[in-house]
Amino acid sequence: MVQQQDRFDSLSELFSEAIIVVDRTGVVERSNAKAFELLGAHIAHRPLDNFLRHPDFQDALNAASEAGKTTDLNYTRMGQVRRDFKIRIAPFEDDQIILIIFDITMELSVERIQSEFVANVSHELRSPLTALTGFIETLQTSAKDDVEARERFLGIMQSEADRMQRLIDGLLSLSRVEAEEHRAPRDALDLLRVVDDAISALRFRANSKNMEIVVYNDWPGVDEVPMVRGAEDELSEVLHNLIDNAIKYGHDGSEIGVRISTGRGVDQKFRPDLARVQVINQGESIAEEHLSRLTERFYRVDKGRSRNMGGSGLGLAIVKHIINRHRGRLRITSSEGETCFSITLPCVKRD
Repeated sequence: MVQQQDRFDSLSELFSEAIIVVDRTGVVERSNAKAFELLGAHIAHRPLDNFLRHPDFQDALNAASEAGKTTDLNYTRMGQVRRDFKIRIAPFEDDQIILIIFDITMELSVERIQSEFVANVSHELRSPLTALTGFIETLQTSAKDDVEARERFLGIMQSEADRMQRLIDGLLSLSRVEAEEHRAPRDALDLLRVVDDAISALRFRANSKNMEIVVYNDWPGVDEVPMVRGAEDELSEVLHNLIDNAIKYGHDGSEIGVRISTGRGVDQKFRPDLARVQVINQGESIAEEHLSRLTERFYRVDKGRSRNMGGSGLGLAIVKHIINRHRGRLRITSSEGETCFSITLPCVKRD
C-alpha cells in the first residue's frame, strides 16, 4: 500500500494538471504539488468542497463512488485574473475518487476572441450588405425610371462596396501578418526612405484638408541615418496607416509631425541601437481609457465617425502585429489637442 502511494505521488508530479484523490465523503487524501499551488497546502485531509465550491460537486462525487461514472465540471475562479478550469471526477482504487483539474483559461479565451471576431465581422459586413440590398430593391421598383436618383444611389452603392472591400483586404492582411509574426524579417532598410515614400503617397490627401506633413530628423549627419531590419512592404503599411489616421482625425489646416530619431540624435533618452518614428496630429484628444484598446480588432472610439471616414477597425491591429514581428514597440499617447503614435525599432549597422 505504501509502495502504491509512493508510486502515485511520483507519477502525479509528472503532470502539469492538479491531481487530487479524495475518499467517498470528499475529504482529501492525496494531491500533487500542482494542486497545492492552485488551492493551497491546507487542503490536505480536509473536505475539498471547502475550496472547490460548485453546485454539482457532491452529485459528481456520488456518481463516481456509487455508479462508477466519470463527470466533467466547468469551474471558474474569480480574482484579480479570471481563471477557467475543467474538473474531471472519476472512480479510483479502494473506493477513492480522483479529480484531475485542467486549466482551460487560454483555450476559452481563444474561443471567446474567435466568437467575438466572427460576430464583429458579421456585423461589419451586414451593414453595407443591407444598404446594397435596399438600394437594389429601390432601383428595381420605385426609382427604376428616376435617372437622378439612380445616379445618387449607384454612388452610395459603390461607397458601400468599397467599404466591404477594405474590410476584406484588412482581414487578409491581418491574417497574413499574424501567420508571419513569429518570424523576424532580415532585410536592412533605410528608415528615412520608407517614411518619405509613405508621406509622398499621402501628401495629396493631406493637401485636400490644407494640412502640412513636416518631417523632423533628429540625428547628426548622413552617416547616422537609421537603418532597421524589416520587411519594406509591412513597414510601409504601418507608416501609411499611422499617417493616414493622422490626416483623417487631425483638424483641417493643421500640421502633422513625423519625427525620426535615434539614440545618436538629439534625444539622448534612446539607446544607439534603437530608432523611433513618431506621427503626431493635432485633433481631438483620445481619453485615457481608450488608449490601451485602440489596437484591438474592430475597436473604435467613435464608431459612427470612424466608419464615415472609411475606417475598417483593423488598421491599428495590423500595425501592432507588424511591429511585434519587427521586435519593436508601439506606444500611443494623447493630450489636449494632440495624439502621438510612436514606433520603436531595432537598428542595424550600415555596411
